[in-house]
Amino acid sequence: ATLVPCHDEEQGDESANDASLLARSAGADVGTGMPFWKVWMVVGLQTVAFSLFAGALLQKVSAAEDQAVADLQQQRSSLEAEVRNLNQEKGQASKDWSARHPYQVVAHVEGHKLPEMYGRVKEKTIWAYWYHAESCPSAANCTLPAHIKLCAETVGHNRGGFDFRLLRRDEVFRYVSGTELPVRWHDLLPAQQKDSLMNALLARYGGVAWDISMILLRPLDDYWDEMVEQGATFRGYMYRINGRPWRHEEAMAVWFLMSRREGVFAAAVRSQVIGMGDRADTGAYLDWYRALGDHTLTAILSMYNYSLPKCFDDPTVPKQWACPEHEQPPWYKGLTGIERTDTRLMLGDPRDGPQLPMAWIGMEMFNVLDDTDRSSEQKWADNGLGAPMHDTSCSSMKQCWEDEFMPRFQAGNLKFVKFFNHGATLDQNSREELLADTGTYFYSWIRLSGLPV
Repeated sequence: ATLVPCHDEEQGDESANDASLLARSAGADVGTGMPFWKVWMVVGLQTVAFSLFAGALLQKVSAAEDQAVADLQQQRSSLEAEVRNLNQEKGQASKDWSARHPYQVVAHVEGHKLPEMYGRVKEKTIWAYWYHAESCPSAANCTLPAHIKLCAETVGHNRGGFDFRLLRRDEVFRYVSGTELPVRWHDLLPAQQKDSLMNALLARYGGVAWDISMILLRPLDDYWDEMVEQGATFRGYMYRINGRPWRHEEAMAVWFLMSRREGVFAAAVRSQVIGMGDRADTGAYLDWYRALGDHTLTAILSMYNYSLPKCFDDPTVPKQWACPEHEQPPWYKGLTGIERTDTRLMLGDPRDGPQLPMAWIGMEMFNVLDDTDRSSEQKWADNGLGAPMHDTSCSSMKQCWEDEFMPRFQAGNLKFVKFFNHGATLDQNSREELLADTGTYFYSWIRLSGLPV
C-alpha cells in the first residue's frame, strides 16, 4: 500500500479544474468532448423537428375536428328536415282528423255524448266563474284576490239549500258542450267568457248565475221558493222597472240571474252562438262589453212582455242607439203575433235591492263612522236625473250606511251587495289588511254575512 499525502490530492483536484477551464475556453464540452456550437446546433435541430411534428399532429387533429363538426352539422340538418316532415304529417293528420270530426272539434266531446257533469248537478246551484291568465289559469293553479276569495266564502257560508260551484277555465267543458258557447270562446275576454258560460249553464242546469264580486248576506232559498210557487221560470233585475230613469244604455243586470233549467236561456245559447259566428271578439254588437249578457238576454225577455220599459225611451240615456233592444227585431211591436204567455218572469229594479247608490264611488272602503260632509265633492255631487246617486240624500259615509244600507238590510230587501269593477279599490289589500280595517263597509258586510273571521 502506498500512502499519498492529502496535499497531493488537493493539488490533483486543482489540476483537473484547471484542465476543465481550459477546455471550456476552447469551446468544448467536458462530458462529450464536443464543441458547444455543435451541441447547440443539435438542440436547435431537435427543437425544429419537434415543432414540425407537433404542427403536423395539430393539423391532423384540427382536420379531424373539422370533419366531426361537419358530420354533426349534417346530422342536425337531417334531424331538422325529419322534424319538419313529421310536423307536416302531423298537421295534415290534424286537418284530416278535423275534416272527419268537425263536430268534435267544436263540441270538445264526441257526438251522442253528454257533458261529464250533466245529470250530476242539482238545479239549485249557484254558479260563478273566474279566470286570470297569470294568477288563475286553471283550477289547480288559481289564486283569487283576497277580497274576491272572501266574497266567495260568504256564498259558501250562506248557500243554504244551494250548491256552490266556482268554475275555472279548464273545468268548463266538463259541464257544457262547446256547441253551447261561441265557437272561439277561448279567445274572448274573461267578462264575455263568463256571460256566455252563464247562459249555457242556466240553460242546461238552471240555478243562479252569480257575479263573484258580491257578498251574500243571507241565503237565497226564499227567492227560489217564491219563483217556483208563482210558476215563474226566471227571476232577475231590470233597470227602469220601477219607473225611475237610468242614464246608462243597459236594461238587464246580468250579475244576478235565477232560472229554472231549460228555460229562457236555451234561446240565449242559440243567440250567442249565431251572434258570434267565427268572431274572436264582440265588436259586431252595439255594446261590446254587454254583448253576451244584456244585449243577448233583453231581446229574448221582451218576447214575453211587450210592455217592459225600453232603454231607448229613457231621455237620460245619451246613446239610445246602443240600447240592447236594438240587437234583435222589435218583437214588442207584435211583428209575429202577441207576446208569449208560456213563461212567467219575476223582475225587480236592482236599485231597490243589492245595488246601492254609492256603488260607483268606492263604497267598499268607506268608513261607517266617517261623518265628513262630502256633498261638494264631484263624485258625490253627481246626482242628476238617471244618475246612481239620484234621489239619495246622504252626504257622508256614515249617513249613507245608516240611511241607505241599513234600512234595506233590516227590511229583508237586501240579501247581497254588488260591487262594480270587481271591487277594484280592494285589489291591493291582503286578507289580513282587509280584516284588520274594522271600520270599513267591506269588513262590516263580511261580519253581517256571519262569516267567521
